[in-house]
Amino acid sequence: MGLTDSEKCVYAYVRSQAKAGKRPTIDEVAQRTGVARSSVARVAKRLGYKGWKDFTLQLERYFRPEEHDDAVADSTNLVADVLVRYRDQPILIDAIGDVEICVDYLLLRLGELGLRAMVYGRGVAESLASSNERAVLLLLNESGMALMPACLFAAERGFEVIAITASHDTPISKLADVNVVIKNNKSNVAAYEPNYFTAGALSYLERVMAAFANAVRQRS
Repeated sequence: MGLTDSEKCVYAYVRSQAKAGKRPTIDEVAQRTGVARSSVARVAKRLGYKGWKDFTLQLERYFRPEEHDDAVADSTNLVADVLVRYRDQPILIDAIGDVEICVDYLLLRLGELGLRAMVYGRGVAESLASSNERAVLLLLNESGMALMPACLFAAERGFEVIAITASHDTPISKLADVNVVIKNNKSNVAAYEPNYFTAGALSYLERVMAAFANAVRQRS
């Protein structure tokens, strides 16, 4: 069954506010549209959202201002530049949690691009450090806590560290030379909701691969 005229009116108003980066309250929408508050509140569920907060948040994220895309582009180029500088040096990869899938992905993609990618291990890192070989450590973890030992070890030995986490306030993000933030939610298998951090990380890394390949072409 389709939406009623009043429900369409509510959606149109919330959508217009989302485009402006705003998340209106139920009372505000009721006042602006003339639709009863109880009817406004039901629209989110009618559209398949968990509730009003989820409804306005998801729309606001979808219509996020272009500055967000600019920030992603800047960090993409920054990480790609690190990979270009370390084309002939080892690139160590470590991840914990759902995002571990990115390790296999990175080993494959970085290998295809001719880079020396390998899984991080304390023994491998110690061997590189003792030989004074330069290296990059690429870390992926939502909270940043689980990979703190690896981050500290690498930073103390002069490795360049790239941290991809879910917040600028994670421990490893504060130590990293390059910090990338991927927004997250908790996965919910029953509701068919994936872990957005992992999905976002994979999507982001593919952009990095493209930026790296483009940078190499321009320099050759």
